[in-house]
Amino acid sequence: MKNMLSRYRLRNTLVAAGLALVGVLLVLLYVTSYRRDVQRGADLAQVFVAARDIPEGTSGAAVAGGGYLERRSVLRRSVVAGAISSPDQISSLAAASTIVAGEQVTVRQFRPAAQQGILASISGNERAMTVPGASNQILAGVVKDGDRVDVLANLRYGGLAGAGGARGGGGGVATRVVLRDLLVLRAPSGSDSSNGSAITLALTDTQAEKLLFVLRNGDWWLVLRPVARPADSPESVETLDSVLADGLGSTALRQLGGGYGNGGPAGGR
Repeated sequence: MKNMLSRYRLRNTLVAAGLALVGVLLVLLYVTSYRRDVQRGADLAQVFVAARDIPEGTSGAAVAGGGYLERRSVLRRSVVAGAISSPDQISSLAAASTIVAGEQVTVRQFRPAAQQGILASISGNERAMTVPGASNQILAGVVKDGDRVDVLANLRYGGLAGAGGARGGGGGVATRVVLRDLLVLRAPSGSDSSNGSAITLALTDTQAEKLLFVLRNGDWWLVLRPVARPADSPESVETLDSVLADGLGSTALRQLGGGYGNGGPAGGR
């Protein structure tokens, strides 16, 4: 009797285990079939990706015919906005920046070919202005494309209007930084100080007016700004008085202001 019960229990256990195994297999088959059905019925789209890095400035025609593109099928929900479906969409354009291999290629990554070079660096009220000058004035051999410069001007003046509108008398010569943080679009080509050269700067239209005034009416110099943590000192202006008086003590200042001392009137002592 005990042997019969043992065999009966063993049989039931084996049957239950077999049914459980069959159930697991059925579930796996269902999941696999479902995934296949989803993939077959998925809404796919054809896009182009970069087969290799596309350098900035590469023409769309070169991208299309230079082995830069690879066609792929992706889920429509994965398509990047502006993704191209034909190389003809970028044939008249040029890459605005480097496109990394594997990226979907989009129209937004390109711009009109006419906007290459200097035009690619300015927009809105910005202008490109070429400034001729002696090599040492324009930092030839020192400055490079992408650097930032200030404009230091030395100008003669006839007295500035005061708070009440009246002009001061006398006038003189003053030096100050008149423009700051201008982008160098094209650096001078050489460093030979015996020959003139030119530099091209990016500046606003109103800054261009000020720069032209300085170029035509005074002496000027470009000064290179640092790359690491650039900063500006408080605005100031240097004149003959400020240069001579800088750092002087009270006695020296009285000499300077009163006119006595070497060559001064004896009565001033």
